[in-house]
Amino acid sequence: MLPRLDLSQCGRSIAENVDLVRRAEALGWEGAWVSEITGTDAVTAAASIAGALTKGRVGSAIFPMQTRDPLLLAMTAASLSDMAAGGFVLGLGTSTPIIIQDWHATPWGDSPLTLTRECVELVRRFFAGERVTTESGRWLYRRASLTTTPKSTVPIYLAALNDRMLQLAGEIADGVILNFVSVGDLVHAKGKIAEGARRVGRSLENFEYVIFFRSTVTEDYELVRERYQRELLTYVMAPVYQKMFAREGHAELCKEIQTLWRAGERETALATVPETFIRDRTLIGSTTDIHARLAEYQEAGLDSSMIFPVAIPANDYFDDTLRTIEALAPES
Repeated sequence: MLPRLDLSQCGRSIAENVDLVRRAEALGWEGAWVSEITGTDAVTAAASIAGALTKGRVGSAIFPMQTRDPLLLAMTAASLSDMAAGGFVLGLGTSTPIIIQDWHATPWGDSPLTLTRECVELVRRFFAGERVTTESGRWLYRRASLTTTPKSTVPIYLAALNDRMLQLAGEIADGVILNFVSVGDLVHAKGKIAEGARRVGRSLENFEYVIFFRSTVTEDYELVRERYQRELLTYVMAPVYQKMFAREGHAELCKEIQTLWRAGERETALATVPETFIRDRTLIGSTTDIHARLAEYQEAGLDSSMIFPVAIPANDYFDDTLRTIEALAPES
């Protein structure tokens, strides 16, 4: 038995994504997740997937909390829950200042922790059918309510990186979404989530641990080396991820890459992202290799894998994406 296998949004268009999701479900994949930055909006993507799946769940990974108010989030989640045969998971996160402030012209807010706690509390109040009036906080409501509450329970998951957000997930969330984590960092995250749960005296019996993986089925790492280096480099440059990588002793590596990049030595910076660093946080290899890696994560506490198939750049995107989906399918 391997962790639950869900597909991350990987189509280059709505139609292509629906096609891939349908094919994946037919092969035994159990659900699909959507995301958004500046391309396809996640609500449209989620609705199209919900209409295409016959039994799988749909999840958001993530809806940024600053770009939709809690009532709108509750409305959207209730609607998608009604559409999706396997239910809907409301995955929330704080995104980044660049995406929220610079690209969406929306205030970032003071404390991500305060914002997250406030948002989750309000969404749950709307789910419960409460008429909400607030006197303080980011969202000031006056007798606001959700006309049609969810027909089934909508769990709320938090995207979390730093220790305090992980602890908050343990306090208030139904699950956590982790990104670019090694097996060791999953163990660390579980410890912090448990601390948060103990703080409020709650059980984590039904708490779900989800990891977003990039994956390519190939025995030739060189075919995808630069593709993975380019993506990991953008995360190495982000302060919040630098802190996460530093927990496992990669502070000097992050510093070296940043120094090279800022000095204009872009190609050297890219080449400095090592293979071991990439392999520890992704799923690259034969089907057997990848299943073995998933088993390691499962032993460390992983419940569900959310997999984005990374096509080999030299190959046709759709065909190669489908190749990885077929190779990793539970029924293959």
